[in-house]
Amino acid sequence: MRHLSFDLAQAGAAVRAGGVLSAILRAGNGTFHLELETRESGLAELVTANGRRRRTFREPGAALRVVRELGIVSGRFVLEDWDTRAPRAPAWTRPDQSAGMKARHRRAEAAVALEADARRVLAQAGDQDAASVPAEKIIAMLDDAIPPAPKRTART
Repeated sequence: MRHLSFDLAQAGAAVRAGGVLSAILRAGNGTFHLELETRESGLAELVTANGRRRRTFREPGAALRVVRELGIVSGRFVLEDWDTRAPRAPAWTRPDQSAGMKARHRRAEAAVALEADARRVLAQAGDQDAASVPAEKIIAMLDDAIPPAPKRTART
């Protein structure tokens, strides 16, 4: 019997087609992973879509949530290799996502500050004593105040 592996999309399709009987939650080395008992081909391991590596979970609740979202309603546990004193597996890091989020937050903060400045200026617009500023100077100030959005790069 050959070894099967499903990513989430394939597992969902197999469940909807009626080809999955149950899920098996296995513990080992401080992580958890899922195997799906198929109707005709035996066990299939749940893997990542991009690297086709075993999809691991730091917490059993996260794995069970995936099982439930796939629509599987029965299963079993294999906990013989579960060491409750084992250190938790490290969380994923995504430096590219982090840098992007920080840039979006900076742009959002700049937009809030710009809006506050615009509201202040509009409130002063009715004041006869307020000095007027040429439109070109305002546009130049806006260009300096708003950082350009980073160019998108293709994901690999």
